[in-house]
Amino acid sequence: MDSSTPNRQASRSRDPERTKGEILAAALAVFAENGYDGARIQQISHRAGCNPRLIYHYFGSKDDLYLAALRKIYAEIRSREEDLNLAALAPREAILRLAEFTFDFFDGNAPFVSITRSENLLGGQYIRQLPEINRLSNPLIEKIAEVLKRGEGTGEIRPGIDPMQLYISIVALSAHHINAAHTLSATFGTDLTDPKWRQTRRAHVVTLVAAAVSKEKSQS
Repeated sequence: MDSSTPNRQASRSRDPERTKGEILAAALAVFAENGYDGARIQQISHRAGCNPRLIYHYFGSKDDLYLAALRKIYAEIRSREEDLNLAALAPREAILRLAEFTFDFFDGNAPFVSITRSENLLGGQYIRQLPEINRLSNPLIEKIAEVLKRGEGTGEIRPGIDPMQLYISIVALSAHHINAAHTLSATFGTDLTDPKWRQTRRAHVVTLVAAAVSKEKSQS
């Protein structure tokens, strides 16, 4: 360790919340890069610049640290969705804004995409241990349902759309090209990681969602 280590350790002892935040940020990066099975406490402590004992002191175990990472990434996306204030927007505008946000969030948040993909490979065994994730997520579906109901009333939105099915469809449209970027790029000879392609994809996704929710105009 360098000569600044004692000062850094002293600073951490005076600011435990900062230390926990630094450890959690490092854990997010390491879990995103290596998955749960490939991540090591030593890697996380090195990334955070702290003694491994501090990780066990604040989080207890690797499992508990991973659970904290899952909790953090889901709390972030739910908080950002709440900030959209869908209730204040016209129904069709609200659904399209949600589609734009979801696409942009996945496109700009590699740790979320990587960690949730890894958790799916684990069969969701850890996220099932976090009942608060369900409590965080249900209000979003309720808000989408309210938007759809308003839209049916104004004639903007076609009737009978299931709010959870709609949200899962938006997620699928926003994430599959990221999760399968390398195989799809090789299959079709197109670089799906290219920013211009991603912008074209974004416009396509929003257009599809608009078509899916909009009420058909009656033929004259």
